[in-house]
Amino acid sequence: MNSIWVPIINVKAIKDKMTTYNKALPLKIYGPSFSNFVRSIMLICEERGLDYQTGFDCTGEKIEFKSAAHLALHPYGKFPILFHGELVLPETASICRYIINLVGNQSESELSPTQLARIDAFGAITSIYLDKAIMRDYILEFAFPKGEGGEVRLEVAIAAQSEVRKALQLVNSELLQGEILLAAKGASQSLTLADALIAPMLHYISTLHPSFNLLSDFPAIEKYLAELMRRESCKKVLVRK
Repeated sequence: MNSIWVPIINVKAIKDKMTTYNKALPLKIYGPSFSNFVRSIMLICEERGLDYQTGFDCTGEKIEFKSAAHLALHPYGKFPILFHGELVLPETASICRYIINLVGNQSESELSPTQLARIDAFGAITSIYLDKAIMRDYILEFAFPKGEGGEVRLEVAIAAQSEVRKALQLVNSELLQGEILLAAKGASQSLTLADALIAPMLHYISTLHPSFNLLSDFPAIEKYLAELMRRESCKKVLVRK
């Protein structure tokens, strides 16, 4: 019988080498550090001890917001955009998932495919619907007032509160189920993609005047945010604008 020589390949060593190489490349995040979505990516990086930079100079020169150069990177002129080596990747949830997969996640490796899918699904809901209700239609009214003389349009903020409460009720329900927002279980659990996406939004609500801080109606969310703020990553990233 003719023998066939089969090389022995250390797959783990190859993967480790690839991961080390990719991690050595700088992670450049296009967008301002006060953006809730940029902060989500910053949290993922901080949790994993990765070096990163934020801002509008990711290619050696400043890329003006909504400029032709920006639109060439994102057809709708949005941020954040990740630059990592030759990779240019838009959309927050995709960026977070890329970084999580890049360096691995022992906590998430213990989760079932079903639970991981549910985490990503809630992340998508957060980045589309909860972001609109909480950030676009509520927080931004306080951060960048559009009223006369730069005043907050209180009637606009009050009108938006019903949708904010609806969004917070969804977060509250997920916390009570305990299968998606896993950072509620303590510092031993890594932030999931879903945790990273909702955390900056909740923090921004908590910084509002008490009459507009709706978290007080949701004790489970207040407890969750307090747990988040014990983490070094959150202490560093989730600061007042």
